[in-house]
Amino acid sequence: MGIFSEHKKEKIIAVFDIGSGSIGASLVKIPQNGRGVPIILKVVRNEIKFRENFNFSSFMQDMVYTLGLTAMAIYNEKAGAPEEIVCVLASPWYLSETRSVKMSREKTFTFTKRLASDLIQKEITSLTALYKEKYGQTDSAPQMIEQHTMAVLLNGYPVADPMGKKCQFLEINMVLSLSPKVCLDRIRETLSKTYQHIDVSFASFTVSSYLAVRDKYLALDSYLLIDISGEITDVGIVTKGVLKSVLSFPFGKKTFFKYICTKLDIELRDAKELFKLFSEDKISADYRKKITPLFASIENSWGEAFSQCISTLPRTLILPNTIFLTADNDIKSWFADVLRNEEHIQSSAADRKCNVVTLDGPDFINMCNVKEGTCDPFLMIEAIAFMRKTTK
Repeated sequence: MGIFSEHKKEKIIAVFDIGSGSIGASLVKIPQNGRGVPIILKVVRNEIKFRENFNFSSFMQDMVYTLGLTAMAIYNEKAGAPEEIVCVLASPWYLSETRSVKMSREKTFTFTKRLASDLIQKEITSLTALYKEKYGQTDSAPQMIEQHTMAVLLNGYPVADPMGKKCQFLEINMVLSLSPKVCLDRIRETLSKTYQHIDVSFASFTVSSYLAVRDKYLALDSYLLIDISGEITDVGIVTKGVLKSVLSFPFGKKTFFKYICTKLDIELRDAKELFKLFSEDKISADYRKKITPLFASIENSWGEAFSQCISTLPRTLILPNTIFLTADNDIKSWFADVLRNEEHIQSSAADRKCNVVTLDGPDFINMCNVKEGTCDPFLMIEAIAFMRKTTK
């Protein structure tokens, strides 16, 4: 290295939040020395077209179109050229599998990086083969996009730094995320039209929120991560610091408004305005009394869908009573109240009473700065998670 060379202190990345209701993008300055926090320079967000009837092929086309608009919008902000692009996927663009890899021997052995890598790779190969057998070599076959090790246990005890330590039994808890090949190809192709010759990597929003919440709320080790947006509700179950399960069910923000449109025979724009007035208590008492049963019905339907979703879990599992909720601002408060009051959820919680924490952008301001614009909680969480992964 020459005497005038200087180690690069930071780099700019582009983060794309690819959901089922909207697509957000941000340009983020990442410190390279592991010190400091990511700084969001610019933010844009566009909604994906609302359709009355769901069709996956049309839905993907709408997503790709919105992604192209969003990429061009963040490019036109002229806030810097990204060196890397990170696409964080929400349902239904990905699926996650939690895995527990175990090994035991009669004689003591040493935990090494190579041993861990071999065990993890064996699990990845096994899972990949399983999906190839199920889907064949089709565009719909899932491809691995993310592998994250959450905890390592030696002789039954969690160890923060297991390298070089001896044991007779080890367990590695990890989460693997996959996405259909056709989805990944379409995303790369679309982004290459705006950002040429830039590497694109992928991650899942559930793992990103797990990393951000874990680092912010150090005193808690068991909780639910619930993301209600677009077409889908995602549920992550964290127990003793480990993401034990990732579930989803088709009842999200779009379902909520479709229900209102259908029952009242009104357009989406009117449904959103009605809900806004209802939430702000700006409608007459008589009309409020008339439509309150409608919202009670939606609450019950979502609660039943949640109950059916978690019924796939072992009966011995008691859900943590702390819930971290991410949702768009227009429906966040309503769903937070549903989570606090819905009997289907309360009956499954540890002490039959849920503590709901909404994850808002300003909550993460000490972990991620925003130079200008809105504190978009999704993009802030994703920037935090990226830095945690690259500087750990």
